[in-house]
Formats: sequence, structure tokens, C-alpha cells
Amino acid sequence: MSRPGHFHHLVVEVSDLARSEGFYGETLGLDPVGRGVWPEPAPHAVFRTSESQYVVLVEVGQVKPDGPGVHTNFGLSFEDYPAVHARLEAAGALLSDHRDEQRTVGELSTYLQDPDGHRLQITSYSADAFRVPAAGRGKIVAGRIDDFPVGSVTHIKEGKFFLVRTEEGVLALNQVCTHMQCNVTYQPEHYRFYCACHYSRFTRKGAYLGHIAGTPPLHTYPIELVDGAVVVDTDVTCPRTPEEAEVMRPL
Repeated sequence: MSRPGHFHHLVVEVSDLARSEGFYGETLGLDPVGRGVWPEPAPHAVFRTSESQYVVLVEVGQVKPDGPGVHTNFGLSFEDYPAVHARLEAAGALLSDHRDEQRTVGELSTYLQDPDGHRLQITSYSADAFRVPAAGRGKIVAGRIDDFPVGSVTHIKEGKFFLVRTEEGVLALNQVCTHMQCNVTYQPEHYRFYCACHYSRFTRKGAYLGHIAGTPPLHTYPIELVDGAVVVDTDVTCPRTPEEAEVMRPL
């Protein structure tokens, strides 16, 4: 049985079985299981991933193209990624990565295609990818408190945070998503923060609204009010519980 959220096996139509065996085995690096070992009448070959999932290559007369946005992501260890990437580059299989600027610290990922044009992806994460980083810009004066009217959400680019003011108080929210450390944006029409990488959503207070269980609220930065100025310490990023995410810093 595969783990929740993981497939047991993937059937891939190919036009030339021998050619695709070379790509998925020698270039992509999947472990070969053998030919003719799956309950499938057509010529086929089976490979196994590092997660003990199976990729079944089935030779057909005409390969149906993938639908829009369809791709399969293969996870690699951080140590194995460079060698696999180099083999794919040498084979001319890499595609332009439209999400390159959204990648997190400690994340390696790119898109590619197999000999029949199926869109694939390889991804690897270091331990740093699962830690929300602080901006590390020191203490920043975001502005005067009067510069931020009640109900406003202001992106302070220099400090990589959002200054949120409500009737309850103020918050300085780290712009890094707590799911996989991409950057969130604010959607004023929905009164929420949104992460385009995996469609996570957060309230204006940073509480999680999305569909991925266990995702914590957005981190905050400590705030000081100094003679009416809002000073934010971007060297210290503070994790919060869901209950803490309902609390603003009172003025």
C-alpha cells in the first residue's frame, strides 16, 4: 500500500519501449524491475522509484498527449539530484522552469520531458527547506504608525514582511509560506494571503485557511513602537500556534 498522497503505480504510454527504458532507467535513474512482469498484455517494462512506487512503460501505436498542466514529480535525495540533473541536461530533456523564482531556500527542482513529450519534474529538498527563514535585514523602520490606516496590509519589500493593522492592533508577518517556504502575496479582494506554489491561503492575521493538514500560521517578527515609528526586527522570525494566530499586538 502506498502512503497517503502517493501513487502506487503510474502507467506511461510510450512509442518506443527500448528508447524509453534507456531514458527512465539510465537517464532518470529509476530502478529496473523487468519486462513483461505486470498484468498488461501490451509490451511493457516496469521501473521502481526510491519510494517503492512503480512506473509501467506500455508501448502503444499512438501516444496520447498529456492534458494541460499535467506533470509527474519524482522526488530525489539532495545528494542524487545534481547527477540526475546533469544527465537530463546532457540528454536535452530539460524544459524552462517557469517557477524558478518561486523555489524555496534548500529546494532544487526543474521540469523536463521524456522522449514522447510527457512532462515530468524532479525535486529535492535539503533540511533548510523545512525551516522558515528570517529576512535577516536587522531592525527596520516600516514607517510611522499613522502611515498604516486601520484595515491596511502593506508589503515592506526591504524587510520581506507585511505590516498588517486592524482595530485590534498590528502584526509584522513574515512573507515566507509555512508549507514549503515559497513567498506569499496579499489578495486584497479576498482579504487573505495566497501562496501560488501549492495554493495555500492565510487570513490577514496569518492563520492557515488551506487544504494541507498541519500547515502552521505565518510567522511574525517582533514589533516596537518608538516615538510613533513602527520598528520591526527581521532577524527573529516567530512561529505561532493556531490559537496565537488570532492575537494582534495591541497599540
